Amino acid sequence: MRFIFKVLSVLVFCLAAQLTPSYAETNTAYQTPKIITGTGVRVRANPTVSAAEVGKLPFGTVLVTQQRSPAQSTIGAKKDYWYSVNTPVKGWVFGGLLQDYDAQNPDRIAVQLIRSKLGKADRLADTGTLNFNDALEVSQFAQQAASKAKTVDLAGDLQLAYLQAVQQGLFAIPINQEKKPPYAPWIKSLGNQVFYHELAGGYYVDTRIFWKLADHYKQAQIGDVIAWQAAHAALGGECEGFVDCVSYRMQITQGEYLKRYPKGQYVTLALKEINQDLEFMLKEAPQQKENIKEIDFALWDKILAPLGSSPNLEQTKQYLKKIKALGK
Repeated sequence: MRFIFKVLSVLVFCLAAQLTPSYAETNTAYQTPKIITGTGVRVRANPTVSAAEVGKLPFGTVLVTQQRSPAQSTIGAKKDYWYSVNTPVKGWVFGGLLQDYDAQNPDRIAVQLIRSKLGKADRLADTGTLNFNDALEVSQFAQQAASKAKTVDLAGDLQLAYLQAVQQGLFAIPINQEKKPPYAPWIKSLGNQVFYHELAGGYYVDTRIFWKLADHYKQAQIGDVIAWQAAHAALGGECEGFVDCVSYRMQITQGEYLKRYPKGQYVTLALKEINQDLEFMLKEAPQQKENIKEIDFALWDKILAPLGSSPNLEQTKQYLKKIKALGK
């Protein structure tokens, strides 16, 4: 009887050994630098989604893999291997959330990764596309990468991306939650980079921060893009239809862009936007003769003088001429 019991015990042990994955024996050595492309990426104890979570890695973390799983796994729409890492957390990371890292071109890789989250540098965003945690990780990575960047235009792109990611984080704050954690400490850490817009009921990156950055990169190609973003950064207050106020706000936004970049790549778009507001002003002008007298038409002449001839520019001049005449 004892003999039979021993035989059965051995059989059970062997069967259990066959059913238990032996990761150390089946994995392939695979040492290569990788970078995390997701946010809050989970590190697992073993190469399977059901394994215990041993930590998380933020967006943009650079690591060196040690081993690769013998077979690929499918998670969501992605199919890839699992890779073991030793630092900063020891465990396994799904390859669908990694990409190869080229240490010779860190600036370019950083920009490529961040733009995959934020969109192109000149994309104008008036609503959020990232959740709060994602925006926070992207902004932190952009700030870190910008501080190390050696290429001027890429450094400027990364600093712009930081501001754009911060704005995404501000968009993601739920209504009336800005005084509660985790939002309040983060907003406080941003200091004078942001302001509270009473009418919009939320925080925005201060337009002066964008213009300051544009000044810093005025000799670089990215400076044009930053100035375009600055021209569309939120302003406090509201004009309530007063034409002199509408004119002033255009002069310090699209007009400011035209002053700095009279031959810039967004001149046509700036003039089209100006013409839309001038069309509104022309409709309101007959009832606002006193307000028309407050418009700085001389400044408009100064802004428009350096621009190359175009149908949009001619339209702008005609609108201004008609509005001015209604104020006499």
